[in-house]
Amino acid sequence: MIVAGGPSLVRAALTRVIDASDTLRVAGAAARTEDLENLLAAGVDADVVLLDRCIHSGRPGGFTALITEVCAAARAVVFGAPSAQEVDAQVRAGATGVLGADVSASQLVAALETVCRGGLVVALGTAPAVHKAQPRVTPELTRDLSAREREILTTLSSGQDSASIARDLGLSALTVKTHITHMLSKLGIRRRGHLIAFAYESGLIVPGVTPTSSLATRLHAAS
Repeated sequence: MIVAGGPSLVRAALTRVIDASDTLRVAGAAARTEDLENLLAAGVDADVVLLDRCIHSGRPGGFTALITEVCAAARAVVFGAPSAQEVDAQVRAGATGVLGADVSASQLVAALETVCRGGLVVALGTAPAVHKAQPRVTPELTRDLSAREREILTTLSSGQDSASIARDLGLSALTVKTHITHMLSKLGIRRRGHLIAFAYESGLIVPGVTPTSSLATRLHAAS
């Protein structure tokens, strides 16, 4: 894992928290985007980049363009998102984690572990919830989904894989995978990550408002 951006004391604190976990390790730290690019180009062994929202990005497109660039080499987790309003753009840019600056150490570790397993996490700590923004995806598209499909999509967007969704909902893993395949076909989407982004864009998932599954329970219990 690479920790990038933010004040040096914050990077050091994040590194200590991550290295103290049983499953995660920091392979490098970068103060600036140039340092991050050098680490990625050097092939540093990092599946995830924890990207501080304060990192300066002089490239066209700003911070979201940097997220997309990072995602070409590793999973990107944003740290220090100031509000839920930014979540949609950051998820669409490719981030598989968006964390508020006030998440606890336990929440941070739980979220990073989930992202490493291929899940998506939005955890804004004690940041206030916001009203649902105007969706950029036609809301009628969600009406094509059955109640069960919407339930599975909501759970999938909280970071769970097919096996854990099946266990929580009392279904077989094959049934869950079949529902996901049907959703991809109905919505004309190719990848699960785009399916999750659709859940946020359509307003089906509202960060800080929509109840989530066992991951949210775990994050709340860890705080």
